[in-house]
Amino acid sequence: MADDDSIGDWLSADPSDPTQVAGRYDEWAQTYDADLAAWSYAAPTVVAETIMTRHSQATSILDVGCGTGLVGQALRAHGFTGRLTGLDLSESSLAVAGQSGAYDVLEPADLQQPLPLADDSVDAVVCVGVMTYLPDVEAIWRQLARVTAPGGLVVVTQREDLWSSRECPAVIDRLEAEGVWEPLDVSGPAAYLPLGYGGGDPVGCYYLTARVGGRAASG
Repeated sequence: MADDDSIGDWLSADPSDPTQVAGRYDEWAQTYDADLAAWSYAAPTVVAETIMTRHSQATSILDVGCGTGLVGQALRAHGFTGRLTGLDLSESSLAVAGQSGAYDVLEPADLQQPLPLADDSVDAVVCVGVMTYLPDVEAIWRQLARVTAPGGLVVVTQREDLWSSRECPAVIDRLEAEGVWEPLDVSGPAAYLPLGYGGGDPVGCYYLTARVGGRAASG
């Protein structure tokens, strides 16, 4: 089990240095799933349900920041049978994800750099529990839209306390105005970690679901 106070303090500090983030998650990989279950982490299930309800015909999904594979497992549990690709900075987490059998492809990637996929290459992209570590919201959201085929979905979570400070509503509006995507649903603040980081105040999040337009601008 992780040291809840230490993890909570680190997460609350909004870490974004890729080397530090990778190292922390490499250390955490073996107990991460159990810790998040103990913290009543529901986001993977919520996002899987969103994808399967709004875009059940998707045959390829990219999980950006897949970690140990919780979202991939939730997608499979909700009936997704297509090609599932996962990217993550932590190679130890990718190894755990590989053991789940949920993914067809798993690759290491620095998510603060352009995504290593071609334009319009997947039907949907999910990015769950990852935006904390990606301070340039607009750059990564443009990348998510870039790799998603027109008409496909992008589903993202963002921590409640970062939603306004990182100007997420303005980014959503700007990408809509440019025709990059059409927001379908923005909900929150919703329960994210109802038990906090193993205790203390609950942590909330926003869920964003957007349909990609015919012109996905790169970041």
